Amino acid sequence: MYKGLYYIYIVAKNTMDQKKKVVFQMVNHTLFLLFSIYLYKYVYEMVPSMQDKLPFPNAVWSIVVYAIFFCLGLRGIEKTMRADILSGNIEMYLLRPINYLWQKVFIQIGQGLVPFISATIISIILCYFLVGLPIVDIGFGLWILGLIVLFVLSQILTCLMYLLCGLSGLWLHNSEPVFFVVSKFIMIFGGAWVPVAFFPKLLQTFAIYSPFGASVSISFAMYPNFIERFPQLFFISIIWILICVGLIIIISKRSFKKLAVNG
Repeated sequence: MYKGLYYIYIVAKNTMDQKKKVVFQMVNHTLFLLFSIYLYKYVYEMVPSMQDKLPFPNAVWSIVVYAIFFCLGLRGIEKTMRADILSGNIEMYLLRPINYLWQKVFIQIGQGLVPFISATIISIILCYFLVGLPIVDIGFGLWILGLIVLFVLSQILTCLMYLLCGLSGLWLHNSEPVFFVVSKFIMIFGGAWVPVAFFPKLLQTFAIYSPFGASVSISFAMYPNFIERFPQLFFISIIWILICVGLIIIISKRSFKKLAVNG
């Protein structure tokens, strides 16, 4: 654990040298927030009945939460694994003392940590002053606790899904098509464009129970009936995490064994 945290710290420290890149990301993130708030305010004024499905502040926070975690850049795990496989450098990384898959996770978290923290601070300040806090049916302390739990679970599941995408490259020689499908499904059913509350009932059910929606389950913490949904979201995330861990163990063992034999 200590090695992993130190690994993340070193990578995050190195990203501080890329201040211009981080500043550009934050400007882009801020413009996205302002545009989303303006757009949703206009839509809610045009269709007041949408308040019955999801209050305006909750809709904005639901979209904003996805944008915040997009800044963490966990989807980059697959990209780095793909580059390693195509270049043949994966064999070199496999010789390092830290497990290859953990290396990719630690590097990506380190690279995305500064943008993630910056985006979180900017988003909280902007949304608090422009739309207020989301309307939820529990106390603020319990809501924050549930938020943290779902954040951890959803990000673990996201890491695992993109690790599986990357591992597919050892069999397909190019994992990009798999990554394209998975990332788009996460964007759609994670509520990146439209909150899941506005989906047709069938698509809502798929979003809740599929790994694609579960990987962004934290967005559901912005819904008024969060306390009712929490046990369901918690256990769905746990189940998909266990399934993905099992698949990663099986696939990685066979893939690395194949790599060792064939080179």
